[in-house]
Amino acid sequence: MRTLRFYILAMATVCAVACSQKANENPVPEFKTFEYELIEEGNYSFSISYEHITNTADSEAFALIEEMNYVATFGEFALEKQDLQRSCENFTDAALENMLMFSGIDVECELHLYQVASLVRNNSVICYDTVIETDFGGMFPMISHDYECYDVASGNAYDFGYISDGEWSETLIRVVFDKLKAEYGDRFYIVKPEYFYLPTTTYLTDKGIAFFYEASSEIVDEEFGNITVELTDAELEATGAPLVWK
Repeated sequence: MRTLRFYILAMATVCAVACSQKANENPVPEFKTFEYELIEEGNYSFSISYEHITNTADSEAFALIEEMNYVATFGEFALEKQDLQRSCENFTDAALENMLMFSGIDVECELHLYQVASLVRNNSVICYDTVIETDFGGMFPMISHDYECYDVASGNAYDFGYISDGEWSETLIRVVFDKLKAEYGDRFYIVKPEYFYLPTTTYLTDKGIAFFYEASSEIVDEEFGNITVELTDAELEATGAPLVWK
């Protein structure tokens, strides 16, 4: 009995060490939200919420993803040596200057940039959802979404543009068209697949890929807000489209 117990304990120790080594070989990105806010005399306000990878030292891929996300978020205001505070200040200064140019010195406006980072596919892919809301005091603010997905192991960014361009595109459009028709019925404005289009905004999910349509009255009533259509990997493969993430 003692020998059996020793064997079980030894095996448990080996498994624990192996699991620990495997975890070290495959680190998971850790995030911290960087917050910035500027409010001036009640006339205008800016806020920025940026998802920063804190453990870039654990992986060259993490460092690369962080650099690409920083540049994608701040564009021309991304400094060579990352400085989130200065980038936010420069970003909001330029935004305010443009707003004053078009709206006058008494402009009342709000601009909010916020970002959400999600790990999908068993932590193998990072997807960033970056939203910019601009409000000049009208009934509805202007809202834009931008999605970027990165492979955690390599740091490479996924480009889903090929999905709309291949020989499978007509079949794929039909699949998305049928899903929307089934969900919205007569509230879906597009009458034929040949009048329909696939959006450029796409991102990976745990099970497949999502096609994102900004809220508008082009395909359904605007009251429905943003429209997301998800296709599983199997559904996408059935159209003939290759899956670059597998």
